[in-house]
Amino acid sequence: MKLVPHGSELALIDADGVRHEKVRPLRLFPLTEPHHWVSILSETGQELACIEDPATLEADQRQLLDAALAKRHFVPVIRRILAIKRAPDGHDWLVDTDRGATTFRIETDESIHPLGRGRLVIFDKLGTRYLIPKITDLDRQSRRRLERYY
Repeated sequence: MKLVPHGSELALIDADGVRHEKVRPLRLFPLTEPHHWVSILSETGQELACIEDPATLEADQRQLLDAALAKRHFVPVIRRILAIKRAPDGHDWLVDTDRGATTFRIETDESIHPLGRGRLVIFDKLGTRYLIPKITDLDRQSRRRLERYY
């Protein structure tokens, strides 16, 4: 298996030498195993390959894969919870993330999912995921705001 650039996308040359264009990588466990298990999917969504540990790839292959994954996976990390306010159809969260301050809305408390080891993922109304890598690393006020909903 070999990944090759295909314009702004990727192509895969499989073990039989067949070239598959417009492939896309997909992290199988983006929150619990972010550095392992990447599926390479065809344009129609068929799995063509599965990479258990991308770190074992040659450097050029890993760079291509990492660049393609970075385009697909947007998971801001919450550093502080500045405010949570009730809204007509849920709660508006004002947070500081690794990408700056933002506001998002969650519809129910079921939008907050524990991942184990003190980690949480929050899905907003639009489907964007926000990660809290370790609840205990949040400042006291952020933890207090979070306790009401989790």
